[in-house]
Amino acid sequence: MPTVPYDDFADVYDAWVDTVPVAEAMRSFYVELLAESDGPVVELGVGNGRICVEVARRGRPVIGVDSSAAVLELCRSRAREAGVEERLELVQADFRDFELETPAALITIPFHSLGHLTSDDDKLRCMRQVHRQLAPGGLFVWDHFVFDPDYPGQSGTLNLRAETRDPASGRERLVWECSSRDPERQIIDILVRVEDLGEGGAVEATRYVRMEMSWIEPKRSRDLMAESGFDILELYGDFQRGDFTAESTHQVWVARRPS
Repeated sequence: MPTVPYDDFADVYDAWVDTVPVAEAMRSFYVELLAESDGPVVELGVGNGRICVEVARRGRPVIGVDSSAAVLELCRSRAREAGVEERLELVQADFRDFELETPAALITIPFHSLGHLTSDDDKLRCMRQVHRQLAPGGLFVWDHFVFDPDYPGQSGTLNLRAETRDPASGRERLVWECSSRDPERQIIDILVRVEDLGEGGAVEATRYVRMEMSWIEPKRSRDLMAESGFDILELYGDFQRGDFTAESTHQVWVARRPS
């Protein structure tokens, strides 16, 4: 597969994820969901394994799919350290055309990862592929943030996202984020600056990673799932399964492929 943005982002992936306010609630939601499901279960956008490795620790085999070889290696290393590597099947593939040997009972897309597909056509293609890879009656569960229309006014500011250390050298590392938003196209352009510090705090190395993230309105989410052939079972407003309201910051969808 071609290089993807997260290939150059793998060594700061943990710090990036850990600074998301809902990261722990989200992880708990998906771990419970995957661990308790019967039949083959799949996590699309498996990342560094923070969800699937915990599921495997509970004795549950899980299939993890990601487009980034570097991030999949993080997941593989985490599984190896936890002693559960044999319970994971890791697949390097795109959300839009991944293939499973056996139809799944549950396919998930955690952590707003559908937003890496930046057009409605790509999102629809992904949902249709999920539908094809599910067994009849199988579940599709995914989440996304609810875009705040007032937030674009804060774009263009460089913010310190995380203070961490280079896993190879141990040097102190700063991860900065700057974003610009296009409400008409529903795209967030994210520029990440990674600085490695030497003694005395001097910057010894700097690199940049750019990626795009889209958002999707709840009504459009519903329309795309219906167009893909899903029956919608639930829409939650948080990862505690609370009702979705006008004040909800997240949309958490549970849909089913009809039997």
